[in-house]
Amino acid sequence: MNLEELKNELPKTPDFIHEMIQNEVEKQLRDNSVIPISPKRKWNATRVAAAAVVCVLATSTVAYASTKLYHMYLEKQGKYSVTAKIESTGEGEEIQLPENIHDIEITANYIPEGMVLQEEGKWSYADTPHEGGFSVNSVLMDEDDLSAVLVENGVVESEERSFGEYDGVYLQYQDLKEDKSFNQRIYMLCPESYRVIIIYIGDDMTKEEAIKFAENISITKKDTMIETDGLYTWSEFVNPEEEPVGDMNQEAEDSSLPIHQIGDEFTLKAFGEDADGNWMQADKISVCVDSVQIADDLRLLEGKDIPEEWKGAIDGNGKLLDNHLSYVKSGDGVDSVDQVVDTKDVKQKLVYTTVTYQNDTDTELHHMLYIGSIMLLKHDNGMYRVDYPYEQAGENYDYIMGDGVAHTAEMVYYSIKEDYGNGGNYITSLKPGESIQIEMAWIVNENDLKDMYLNLNGNVYELTEEDMESGVVYIGK
Repeated sequence: MNLEELKNELPKTPDFIHEMIQNEVEKQLRDNSVIPISPKRKWNATRVAAAAVVCVLATSTVAYASTKLYHMYLEKQGKYSVTAKIESTGEGEEIQLPENIHDIEITANYIPEGMVLQEEGKWSYADTPHEGGFSVNSVLMDEDDLSAVLVENGVVESEERSFGEYDGVYLQYQDLKEDKSFNQRIYMLCPESYRVIIIYIGDDMTKEEAIKFAENISITKKDTMIETDGLYTWSEFVNPEEEPVGDMNQEAEDSSLPIHQIGDEFTLKAFGEDADGNWMQADKISVCVDSVQIADDLRLLEGKDIPEEWKGAIDGNGKLLDNHLSYVKSGDGVDSVDQVVDTKDVKQKLVYTTVTYQNDTDTELHHMLYIGSIMLLKHDNGMYRVDYPYEQAGENYDYIMGDGVAHTAEMVYYSIKEDYGNGGNYITSLKPGESIQIEMAWIVNENDLKDMYLNLNGNVYELTEEDMESGVVYIGK
């Protein structure tokens, strides 16, 4: 799976559940379109384009004498790299951060027509609620900021400018694929609030719209006071602490990984709530992949709630469009940027499955989380190996990029939904001995069909202990 795709997907699994089942792996996306999240706040960075941080921090009763006391400077490093640095416009002026400051609320007084506020800090179009548009974050200014230098690579346009009463910079990054990812960024100094405002801008926004949005932001002081100790600062943003990532298990011998077939029943662990609302792990949930159908159109979903992004993936005859693949040679981001060196079209196919879950415990499960993910596994010489088709490198290219909707990950369509959690993929209640059948669907590249395995633990990038215990289901063709 192309890691480029991760930044636009809606998270379906709560952060603490991901940690419990070891389903998420911290990965650095290829470009600069990810919203950095403070490690001190322990936010889950997975599929971060859907997550907008609530911008409620910052102003002191003792304000700076002037908003122009500090300036952000840009300096070119090579053709496609810039550095950004905060400097004082006066002599001997240091940033003195008080122990307590007021919360603030950031309000957008201009948004493009058709755009709405999705949640605090996130504005986007109504038909793409978790993609593109504007996501606003903020970090504190502190005494270390004047020595901190931000380095940004892959920058195709940069500008120092004012945004209304605030000083800052505008950056635009290389964007080979217009997929509502964040290809623009504005850093805006608000020293009277002891803040740097960071605006992430989707590629569905023009530079002019982005600047107008930033120029019309207002900051309102709240009555609530907060301590600055432990809050994320600009210097930490510029030089984040590296958090160690454990080794991923991406291979398994035939004898250690159970491979189930369609129609096989097996057991896995599931998470839900007991009668008192406490989260619990159920060790005896029986599952069975009852059927798998593969089609070149969406007729299997007729009358169902078809995902919005799939509606534009069919031609005039109702057939799925081809996925146009681009083979890309990576640049260094300083003197060169990524370049498309070859292209190819592949057919897209709908994969439609039905899966039955049965509660074999003696406890009723409420809000039971379920996840089905297509995992690609190559089988050779008695070993299974996790495959990433979009990350494959060739003689003249480093990765592959597609413009279609095909991807292998968590189910995009799922029939049982509950207004609960952050994805709705929960079973409201499953009593002891009770079973329920769920429909799941994906669109994938035709050439990936032969290597498809359904992982009902939800893992895609690695084989976890849960996978080695419960196994995966071969649904390939």
